[in-house]
Amino acid sequence: MRKKIINAVRAHVEAEYPNEACGVVIQSGRSQSYIPCRNISDTPSEHFSLAPQDYAAAEEQGEVLMIIHSHPDVVQLVPSEMDRVQCDHSGIEWGIMSWPDGDFCTISPRVDRDYTGRQWVLGHADCWALIMDYYRQEHGLELNNWSVDYEWWKGGEENRYEDNWQAEGFVEVPSAEMREGDMLMMQVSAPVINHAAIYLGDNIILHHMSGQLSARVPYGKYYRDRTMRVVRRKELTDA
Repeated sequence: MRKKIINAVRAHVEAEYPNEACGVVIQSGRSQSYIPCRNISDTPSEHFSLAPQDYAAAEEQGEVLMIIHSHPDVVQLVPSEMDRVQCDHSGIEWGIMSWPDGDFCTISPRVDRDYTGRQWVLGHADCWALIMDYYRQEHGLELNNWSVDYEWWKGGEENRYEDNWQAEGFVEVPSAEMREGDMLMMQVSAPVINHAAIYLGDNIILHHMSGQLSARVPYGKYYRDRTMRVVRRKELTDA
């Protein structure tokens, strides 16, 4: 990292303290520069949410090379799992500076991650995020991101799976015809369908249950009783 960029990041982080600062490093022609952005999080001293308008404005000035944010008042600068998950999804490097210590580290997107053993981060690393990764990596199919960072299924006012599975290109199939790659829509301790798994064949499913690590588990009675629908992407109906 060039000294002038580090100095610019340090000045911005200091100015925003005790809130988290955020910004981006861009490449414009042969030069690189740091562009401060607004943190629009509701809890800016604990989290950051980079203003989309600021990111778009930065993209107009050059190619975004890195996303920057700060960690105020930490004992040791260690990227959180949330940092790593969001870095994975961004597809570019992240830089993190602690303050007032001024330590700096970078992280890169993780590629070819195993589907199991992923920590649960609601809205970022949950059952739908795992479904998205599976179809992207195994079949080259892109799904829209319906994950949000709150428990939308409580109270039954939102029904994200039921409302969107058809628009995502799925068709229902009889459970007796279930095969590898099908998605199982489940209702788990909620008034609406709120969980999904991938059937891997041989009576094994891949899923990421709330608060747990993602895992491959037997498709036993507990999950069968809670399966409301078996669906298959249209592109895979004749596979």
